[in-house]
Amino acid sequence: MLQRVRTFTTSLEELAARVQAAEAARASWRAPGDARDARAQLDAVSRARAQLPPLRRLADELRAQAQQLARDNVQLPDHLRARLDDLNSRVTALNAGGEERARQLAGVARDGGAGAAQGFLAGSVRPPWERAVTPANVPYYINHELETTHWDHPKMIELMNSLADLNEVRFSAYRTALKLRTVQKALCMHMLQLPAALEAFDSHGLRAQNDRLIDIPDMITVLTSLYEVIAAENPSLVNVPLCLDLSINWLLNVYDSQRTGQIRVLSFKVGLVLLCKGHLEEKYRYLFRLIADPSCRVDQRKLGLLLHDCIQVPRQLGEVAAFGGSNIEPSVRSCFEQASATTKEGSKGGTLDRKGATEKDKDKEKEKEENSEKTERDADGQVQQIEAFHFLQWLQKEPQSMVWLPVLHRLAAAESAKHQAKCNICKDYPIVGFRYRCLKCFNFDMCQKCFFSGRKAKNHKLTHPMQEYCTATTSGEDVRDFTRALRNKFKSARYFKKHPRVGYLPVQTVLEGDALESPAPSPQHACGAGAGAGDDMHSRLVMSAGAGRGSATTRHARQVRLYRSVSFLLHDWSELYAGR
Repeated sequence: MLQRVRTFTTSLEELAARVQAAEAARASWRAPGDARDARAQLDAVSRARAQLPPLRRLADELRAQAQQLARDNVQLPDHLRARLDDLNSRVTALNAGGEERARQLAGVARDGGAGAAQGFLAGSVRPPWERAVTPANVPYYINHELETTHWDHPKMIELMNSLADLNEVRFSAYRTALKLRTVQKALCMHMLQLPAALEAFDSHGLRAQNDRLIDIPDMITVLTSLYEVIAAENPSLVNVPLCLDLSINWLLNVYDSQRTGQIRVLSFKVGLVLLCKGHLEEKYRYLFRLIADPSCRVDQRKLGLLLHDCIQVPRQLGEVAAFGGSNIEPSVRSCFEQASATTKEGSKGGTLDRKGATEKDKDKEKEKEENSEKTERDADGQVQQIEAFHFLQWLQKEPQSMVWLPVLHRLAAAESAKHQAKCNICKDYPIVGFRYRCLKCFNFDMCQKCFFSGRKAKNHKLTHPMQEYCTATTSGEDVRDFTRALRNKFKSARYFKKHPRVGYLPVQTVLEGDALESPAPSPQHACGAGAGAGDDMHSRLVMSAGAGRGSATTRHARQVRLYRSVSFLLHDWSELYAGR
């Protein structure tokens, strides 16, 4: 019996090595450049697929051996059985991936790519739905049972309808972040690492091409390479045709609601970078590089184009009103005014002459002074261009128009967090996700569900200051919060009204200056059938999210204070900001 187990283990190791080699070969797949390249890759894929049947047979033999050993009362270790199950699923994924790859390459070899990519994506829908394309290669979907056509994929329709359930969340930044997180997961973009996305952009010739247009076949080519990377790392979690089709659908809804079949390369990159997985500051730095000139500076026009593309995301989710509206000019002005103030303060500082300052410190200060002197200013003393550190300083204050993005990152970080505390409202223990601790009531905690819905207890009020935690608290934080709660016990409600604390940077939307450049939609399809489909979805979300809420310009704001934690930036959400 021992010999049979050893033989089984040896065969299992052989299968694992061969599966790993096949997966490594699949990871090296790339999008074909033309029909000739597709034919060459198709030959290679055919040879690789020829090696899969022996793998399937070996996996089946090992499964039969495991069943026979069980009948002979020989108990295999749990880790061997689990490994066999894992290898079986990986072999199945390799077979399915090989078939899809061969089908895609065969289509590219036949007609040069555009039709092949669309044919590859036809499998993203099931009867009675059919995927079709316009002459501009724009996908649309036919429901043969109801005899209707839609710009949105049936799964996208379901996804957008499901977002209406989140409209009960009281605070718009969290509401928007929750909606965007739902979209991010549906598209499997939360598995895409930022470096992988940037590498794909460069490998497909999109570097320094931000002002040109990209059509749908080219978008599909780039996205195919991205989803192949994701699928290689998560073979059982990613349906490549479906995710790719949904991503195209989402990008078109956000940046091409008229369905012209083209968006700017800048919009394409911004839309993907905002959704992918990566450090927030790295995303900010990359977004700045996209619009910077050779001297690594950005003028108001370029910053306006970037912010316009960013604000289209909450607009598509029906939440743009809470973030200053679609006009990005106030946000641009806010950034440049802060940069001007920072530069003036730096120029007044003078060189370092304090005791102990090193020569390196003095050189840095001198260089900073020289850069300040070189900065171009207008007649009012405002800077004409900003540098990366100005942009980062502004974003670190979480301006109103962009605050939803850091909240999305904190939401993702808090999803798996478990806090050894019980919610005083619903009694859930442990609290999973965000934890909210009252800084007025002693030993009072809330889970994110109760906090977002505005539930309250007998003595706890919505106006009490709250602290948000994304990770488990330390003893030092517990002591600090106890001290704050003790101090707040002696402060009246009038004190909190008199000393409001705002955790985001408000953007002044009155007395606006000249309108900045915004990318205008192509007039080609302005009057075409279905041109307003994207706007219809946007309107439905706006109406749903705004139901029961008054005008943002006439409502009185009642402050709900959220102080900043040690590890994460926290926010002071007012009901005006919350869109209530």
